[in-house]
Amino acid sequence: MGRTIVVGDIHGCALEFDDLLRSVGFAAGVDRVVLVGDLVARGPDSAGVVELARSCGAWAVRGNHDEKVLSWWRHSQEHGKRSADRKVKLSERHRAVAQALTERQFGFLAGLPLMIALPEHDLLVVHAGVDPSKAPSACDEETLLTVRSIDDDGKASRKLTGTPWAQHWKGPTQIVFGHDARRNLQLEDFATGLDTGCCYGRQLTAMVLSAGEVVPRDRTARARLLVRVPARQEWCPMGSGDGPE
Repeated sequence: MGRTIVVGDIHGCALEFDDLLRSVGFAAGVDRVVLVGDLVARGPDSAGVVELARSCGAWAVRGNHDEKVLSWWRHSQEHGKRSADRKVKLSERHRAVAQALTERQFGFLAGLPLMIALPEHDLLVVHAGVDPSKAPSACDEETLLTVRSIDDDGKASRKLTGTPWAQHWKGPTQIVFGHDARRNLQLEDFATGLDTGCCYGRQLTAMVLSAGEVVPRDRTARARLLVRVPARQEWCPMGSGDGPE
């Protein structure tokens, strides 16, 4: 087994995804790519991201934006595309993605799990995070796809108010996640947030682990495992985070 390359939210930025794979020297058939979800939407080429993920044999968890377009696709499978257009509420950006993806690409997204355990690295990959008061396996889908914070009452919340859930997670397993671009890179004792806002004109970030390497708790040592490539441009303005994202 070669390296494990865990990549933050790509959000339709196919060029930057390819830049990152080239930057880390990805070796097909040797290295393993693991994506933290939100492959699609906001950036210019969601279909290209899914196709590149498929072609390089990437593993991935499902993100909330992936789930949005999948909700349209599932309805269309049962009731047809016209009915899906009427019944499933999507933004213009998400509707464009739904129209662009092929059946094979939708099938790839539909097969993505909510979490991936990588025991050789003592690592768990989820999209948004977990409720630190529970075992990850006990967290519901909404939490895994949308959590950002712990509110003043100690409850998991998708809002930015409160403290980042990652500060409350006490391990011992390291969790690598995405979803929270407004907070940018997060390096907590037992959690690493890799969403560095590529679609917003910032960077696409990966953590590169050698075979069997355990993610170090020390933040300086962990930072040395990170590889970043700049966004080609700002593809989407960053919102407030308070909307139904």
